[in-house]
Amino acid sequence: MSYAETIILDVQFGHAPAVVSALSGLQDVGMWATEIGYLNRITLFRTADSFEALLAGRPALLESLPKAHLERIEVTGWRVICPVLAPGSHGGVYEWRCYEARPGQMGEAELSFLAALPKRLELSSLFCALVSIEGTPRIAHVWPYADLNSRAAIRAEAVASGTWPPRMAHTLSSMQSEILLPLEASIWH
Repeated sequence: MSYAETIILDVQFGHAPAVVSALSGLQDVGMWATEIGYLNRITLFRTADSFEALLAGRPALLESLPKAHLERIEVTGWRVICPVLAPGSHGGVYEWRCYEARPGQMGEAELSFLAALPKRLELSSLFCALVSIEGTPRIAHVWPYADLNSRAAIRAEAVASGTWPPRMAHTLSSMQSEILLPLEASIWH
């Protein structure tokens, strides 16, 4: 089993370039800036083979953050339910989709997602799929695309096929989507 961690940084207005520069020295971390969605936000992503290893690396990573220009830091540990793509180039834009599950519905949401996934993967690759193991029960999936036009075409084809989205709306209380652009120092771009 594999685990992942997201660290969401909400940056003070006008200071994103300074924060991006300060983050450029991080090793083995994915880094994206939100282009569409919650603005002035940077998402950091890293993986580990165990939750204990993830937790062990957390203090050093949090200590390295340029806190002077941050408004908020949100940390979440995740269980990986679909393997994370290897570091490298996967697309110019990434879509982060995160759904909150209704109380007691996370198991059904996960099963519904995984049941629909094989057909969806016939259209494009998935960067990762995750289930939160801290905080609010959530399921997240991240899709890399060449560009926004490619995203629109692939999503339209997926919906037209009738196999996507997963039949899980009744298990969810909220859904969120953001378009992320990889930062130059990201190990996934």
